[in-house]
Amino acid sequence: MDLQAISQEAKRNYGRAVKDFKQVRRETWHNEIMILKQQFKFVSKIVRKKKVVYLVKKNQLTMKNTLMIIFVVVTLSIIIWNLISYLSDISSGGEYSRINHFFIAVITTILSVILIDFARRIDKISWKQLNLSPIRTNILSFLVGLILWAIPALIGLVICLMVGWVEITVKTDFNHLVLSLLILFITVFLIEALPEEIIFRGYIYRYLNIWFPHWMTLILQTLLFSLFGYFIGAIYSLEQLLFIPGFAFILGYFRAVSGNVWTAIGFHVAIMTATQILSRLHDHFDVSGIFTLQFLAFILLPSVLSAIALDFIYPKHNWHKKELYL
Repeated sequence: MDLQAISQEAKRNYGRAVKDFKQVRRETWHNEIMILKQQFKFVSKIVRKKKVVYLVKKNQLTMKNTLMIIFVVVTLSIIIWNLISYLSDISSGGEYSRINHFFIAVITTILSVILIDFARRIDKISWKQLNLSPIRTNILSFLVGLILWAIPALIGLVICLMVGWVEITVKTDFNHLVLSLLILFITVFLIEALPEEIIFRGYIYRYLNIWFPHWMTLILQTLLFSLFGYFIGAIYSLEQLLFIPGFAFILGYFRAVSGNVWTAIGFHVAIMTATQILSRLHDHFDVSGIFTLQFLAFILLPSVLSAIALDFIYPKHNWHKKELYL
């Protein structure tokens, strides 16, 4: 074997040795990185738990205190809504007035915001600590809630009309209808969607989620909202008895998965505006098959399809997670 052949063989051996060394070093680095990741996750869990304990102790928050806070807020909310109902009956004289309805809505929102602001000042926490996002994020979440109701509801409406389950006759001109719809939308936002959501899916949900995972918090806020509905006289029929707990559940579901109460507000204001504008109280439409329309197009389809859509939009939601008390 000549020197040239020996040199080429040596080069090949050297190349293989370098390649084997790089492979071994790469595998070693990979193993070390995986070990570091596992150590980091372990340390993060410890830090997170200690942080929760520290913050809870710092704010002197216990399970007993949490339940007491929630009881007081729910009780005051019931008093506010009954007071609003009493003022509405006195001012309207038993007859519906669009202007009266609007001003009662404004008063409801003001009293609700004062209630939550008073509660958070006693708790010594900020609005941001209640998990309220920046304005732009809230607007986008609100629009998502609107769209999640509107698209399935439109599909359901078309199905009901095509099959013949529902017949709708318009009794008013277009301009008057649009103006009435706009005023009703704002009124529903102020008298129902905003105050109810910031109290139950905002303040109360946040406090419950400190101690309970999302799935348990969802059930508890459903029960609390149903009790609230009973004591303000909203559960006056079998339909309402079935509707209110289901409505509270789907709104809580939106709040949990999206992480933003404004998604629930958007869905809430959309469904209630559509339901009320079609009622005989406003006298814009004659609707045959109103129960089928409300159940299928306004409640069932939007609830099911939007819940599925939310799972695609927020695929990483953890139902067993608790929120830090920040």
